[in-house]
Amino acid sequence: MKINDILKASGGERFGKINLDEKYNEIKINSKDVLSGDIFICIKGDKFDGHDFIDEAIENGAILVITSKKIDYNIPYILTDDTIKTMGLIASYTIDKYKPKVIAITGSIGKTTMRNLLYNTLSTKYNVLTNEKNYNNNIGVPLTIFKLNEKHNILLLELGMNHLGEISYLSKMIKPDISIITNIGSSHIGLLKSKENILKAKLEILDGMDKKLLFVNGDDEYLKNIDEDYAYKCGFNDDNDFRGYNLVGNLFSSSFDIKYNGNYKISVNLPTHLTNNVLTMIKVALYLDIDIEDIIKSLKEYKTFNNRMEIIEGVNNNTIISDCYNSSFESLTGVLKILKNYNQKKLLIIGDINELGSMSDEIHKKIKNYLDNISNKKVILVGEKIRCLKIDAKYFNNYKEVIDYLKTWEISNTLILIKASRFLKLENITNYFTN
Repeated sequence: MKINDILKASGGERFGKINLDEKYNEIKINSKDVLSGDIFICIKGDKFDGHDFIDEAIENGAILVITSKKIDYNIPYILTDDTIKTMGLIASYTIDKYKPKVIAITGSIGKTTMRNLLYNTLSTKYNVLTNEKNYNNNIGVPLTIFKLNEKHNILLLELGMNHLGEISYLSKMIKPDISIITNIGSSHIGLLKSKENILKAKLEILDGMDKKLLFVNGDDEYLKNIDEDYAYKCGFNDDNDFRGYNLVGNLFSSSFDIKYNGNYKISVNLPTHLTNNVLTMIKVALYLDIDIEDIIKSLKEYKTFNNRMEIIEGVNNNTIISDCYNSSFESLTGVLKILKNYNQKKLLIIGDINELGSMSDEIHKKIKNYLDNISNKKVILVGEKIRCLKIDAKYFNNYKEVIDYLKTWEISNTLILIKASRFLKLENITNYFTN
């Protein structure tokens, strides 16, 4: 796009001499990442203000700056009231210009797994742009969209939230053609107070849709009650629109059957408690005319990564399940339910579940029932909130203390689970074992 597109999209006031027909390279919010030909947007956060780094952006080659206050630098700039909202306006303009099919995903858990499954499968036929890293909020989503170009057929976006109204804002920004909700769990219940409010927040994904088309986990306690003709329910119960059956599996892989112009066996390297995501993904891919054989092949080749149910084998004959990118009650207990079926030695390193608010003690204490069903185990608990769980376990404040403790004994032939909310950084324990 050209600078004139940015000026029109932002609705801002321009200052300095600007060549409106000049093409820019990329849009950046980190002055250190700016390269020659880029536009630099000044974002004001709690701990920093992008306006303080304009000098560095200019030095690195910025040709235009977007600000929320008047500046005195030798560079043309566009002045707007709110640069974060301006990012959203530019993102919407970019989608309108290139017109990809937009798919939006939200849910309490499994958003990124769903996104990765869909990305791998849809990429067998389409040119797909999707979120980088965990770019799923009002800053990260526009940063992803800024990379959109005429080659992309599909824009696949994961949408995150903490409060009511956030998904609505993102949905109106991106105007989805297809929306997906993975489930309704207890994530962020400390902020939203109830699962009913969490459902309400997730359903905001429909707010930006001209024609509603929603795919949901039909086995979810809350989503199965959506009684609208635009909602496809996918699950393993008889009353779902798209059903799987004969589900078998474990922590490492799962398989089930579907009927679609014949009978097909589906196999995937994911535990059974995540197979609703797989089933929903298949339905979306079929809707988008992906051949069933390509779907099956893509699922067989799927691999977990980045500490999301990542399976690491062969370290002192241990098997490590590294799932410390994030945690919720539902995702943790989903793993624990499967672990009870394993007889081998188990080391369970479990940390705080975050953002539970006043319900933190109540929810953490429920974990005990699931742990009681697991035999041949040692338990390490990490963090402050999980200390309310009074069981036979070793308690530590942080990952450093855990690593110091682990150094004192030899661990082999053990199934090791490492699971906690991201702020505890338990991936460092994974790294300790692997290194």
